[in-house]
Amino acid sequence: MRLTHLLRRGATVLAAIALLGSGAVTAHADPGLPTIGYGYPNRSTSVRCVQYYINQLTHSHIMEDGRFGPETERAIRGMQERADRDWGTHPLKADGYFGQATGQVVLERIKQNPWLVDDYRRASTCGHFVPSYTVVLN
Repeated sequence: MRLTHLLRRGATVLAAIALLGSGAVTAHADPGLPTIGYGYPNRSTSVRCVQYYINQLTHSHIMEDGRFGPETERAIRGMQERADRDWGTHPLKADGYFGQATGQVVLERIKQNPWLVDDYRRASTCGHFVPSYTVVLN
Protein backbone atom coordinates (compact mmCIF):
# COMPACT_ATOMS: atom_id res chain seq x y z
CA MET A 1 0.00 0.00 0.00
CA ARG A 2 2.82 2.40 0.85
CA LEU A 3 4.58 1.54 -2.39
CA THR A 4 1.41 2.32 -4.39
CA HIS A 5 1.12 5.68 -2.62
CA LEU A 6 4.75 6.51 -3.41
CA LEU A 7 4.33 5.51 -7.06
CA ARG A 8 1.25 7.72 -7.43
CA ARG A 9 3.02 10.65 -5.82
CA GLY A 10 6.05 10.12 -8.05
CA ALA A 11 3.85 10.01 -11.16
CA THR A 12 2.14 13.23 -10.12
CA VAL A 13 5.46 14.98 -9.54
CA LEU A 14 6.82 13.80 -12.90
CA ALA A 15 3.67 15.00 -14.68
CA ALA A 16 3.96 18.42 -13.02
CA ILE A 17 7.62 18.69 -14.01
CA ALA A 18 6.78 17.73 -17.59
CA LEU A 19 4.06 20.39 -17.78
CA LEU A 20 6.31 23.07 -16.33
CA GLY A 21 9.13 22.10 -18.68
CA SER A 22 6.87 22.29 -21.71
CA GLY A 23 5.62 25.76 -20.85
CA ALA A 24 2.01 24.53 -20.91
CA VAL A 25 1.24 25.91 -17.48
CA THR A 26 0.10 29.50 -17.36
CA ALA A 27 0.22 31.75 -14.35
CA HIS A 28 -2.94 32.57 -12.47
CA ALA A 29 -3.74 35.93 -10.98
CA ASP A 30 -4.01 36.32 -7.25
CA PRO A 31 -7.00 38.62 -6.91
CA GLY A 32 -6.00 39.28 -3.32
CA LEU A 33 -2.87 41.26 -4.16
CA PRO A 34 -3.21 44.76 -2.74
CA THR A 35 -2.75 47.98 -4.62
CA ILE A 36 0.77 49.36 -4.41
CA GLY A 37 0.92 52.92 -3.14
CA TYR A 38 0.68 55.09 -0.07
CA GLY A 39 -1.65 53.64 2.56
CA TYR A 40 -1.22 50.04 1.37
CA PRO A 41 1.02 47.25 2.70
CA ASN A 42 3.73 47.64 0.08
CA ARG A 43 5.71 44.41 -0.06
CA SER A 44 9.26 45.10 -1.17
CA THR A 45 9.14 42.43 -3.90
CA SER A 46 5.99 43.97 -5.36
CA VAL A 47 7.42 47.49 -5.26
CA ARG A 48 10.69 46.29 -6.82
CA CYS A 49 8.68 44.70 -9.66
CA VAL A 50 6.72 47.92 -10.21
CA GLN A 51 9.99 49.85 -10.31
CA TYR A 52 11.39 47.35 -12.81
CA TYR A 53 8.33 47.72 -15.07
CA ILE A 54 8.55 51.51 -14.90
CA ASN A 55 12.25 51.49 -15.83
CA GLN A 56 11.67 49.09 -18.71
CA LEU A 57 8.56 50.67 -20.21
CA THR A 58 9.35 54.37 -19.76
CA HIS A 59 13.17 54.30 -19.81
CA SER A 60 13.18 55.95 -16.40
CA HIS A 61 16.06 55.41 -14.07
CA ILE A 62 14.46 55.07 -10.67
CA MET A 63 16.22 52.93 -8.11
CA GLU A 64 14.78 49.41 -7.85
CA ASP A 65 15.11 49.32 -4.07
CA GLY A 66 11.71 47.88 -3.14
CA ARG A 67 10.68 50.96 -1.16
CA PHE A 68 7.63 52.95 -2.15
CA GLY A 69 8.32 56.66 -1.95
CA PRO A 70 7.66 59.92 -3.77
CA GLU A 71 9.92 59.03 -6.71
CA THR A 72 8.08 55.74 -7.32
CA GLU A 73 4.71 57.47 -6.98
CA ARG A 74 5.69 60.13 -9.54
CA ALA A 75 7.03 57.46 -11.89
CA ILE A 76 3.79 55.44 -11.65
CA ARG A 77 1.79 58.59 -12.38
CA GLY A 78 4.01 59.35 -15.38
CA MET A 79 3.66 55.80 -16.68
CA GLN A 80 -0.12 55.97 -16.28
CA GLU A 81 -0.25 59.26 -18.20
CA ARG A 82 1.95 57.83 -20.95
CA ALA A 83 -0.12 54.65 -21.19
CA ASP A 84 -3.32 56.65 -21.38
CA ARG A 85 -1.89 58.94 -24.05
CA ASP A 86 0.36 56.67 -26.16
CA TRP A 87 -0.31 52.99 -25.61
CA GLY A 88 -3.92 52.82 -26.86
CA THR A 89 -5.09 50.96 -23.79
CA HIS A 90 -8.03 51.19 -21.48
CA PRO A 91 -8.19 54.64 -19.90
CA LEU A 92 -6.09 54.89 -16.75
CA LYS A 93 -6.47 57.40 -13.99
CA ALA A 94 -3.05 58.94 -13.30
CA ASP A 95 -3.26 58.63 -9.52
CA GLY A 96 0.17 57.25 -8.63
CA TYR A 97 -1.26 53.94 -7.38
CA PHE A 98 -0.38 50.63 -9.06
CA GLY A 99 -3.68 48.77 -8.83
CA GLN A 100 -5.37 46.09 -10.89
CA ALA A 101 -6.15 48.36 -13.86
CA THR A 102 -2.57 49.65 -14.10
CA GLY A 103 -1.17 46.15 -13.64
CA GLN A 104 -3.39 44.78 -16.38
CA VAL A 105 -2.31 47.51 -18.82
CA VAL A 106 1.38 46.99 -18.01
CA LEU A 107 1.24 43.21 -18.35
CA GLU A 108 -0.72 43.41 -21.60
CA ARG A 109 1.83 45.91 -22.97
CA ILE A 110 4.69 43.57 -22.18
CA LYS A 111 2.93 40.53 -23.59
CA GLN A 112 2.16 42.31 -26.86
CA ASN A 113 5.67 43.83 -27.07
CA PRO A 114 8.11 41.47 -25.31
CA TRP A 115 11.11 43.26 -26.80
CA LEU A 116 10.36 46.24 -24.55
CA VAL A 117 11.86 44.44 -21.56
CA ASP A 118 15.44 43.25 -21.25
CA ASP A 119 14.51 40.10 -19.31
CA TYR A 120 11.16 38.52 -20.17
CA ARG A 121 11.61 35.84 -17.51
CA ARG A 122 11.94 38.50 -14.82
CA ALA A 123 8.96 40.40 -16.25
CA SER A 124 6.94 37.19 -16.17
CA THR A 125 7.96 36.39 -12.60
CA CYS A 126 7.06 39.90 -11.52
CA GLY A 127 3.57 39.32 -12.91
CA HIS A 128 2.94 37.21 -9.81
CA PHE A 129 3.73 40.09 -7.45
CA VAL A 130 1.70 42.96 -8.89
CA PRO A 131 -2.06 43.37 -8.92
CA SER A 132 -3.95 42.81 -12.16
CA TYR A 133 -7.29 41.43 -13.26
CA THR A 134 -5.60 38.47 -14.93
CA VAL A 135 -2.00 37.51 -15.36
CA VAL A 136 -1.24 37.72 -19.06
CA LEU A 137 2.41 36.62 -18.98
CA ASN A 138 3.35 32.97 -18.71
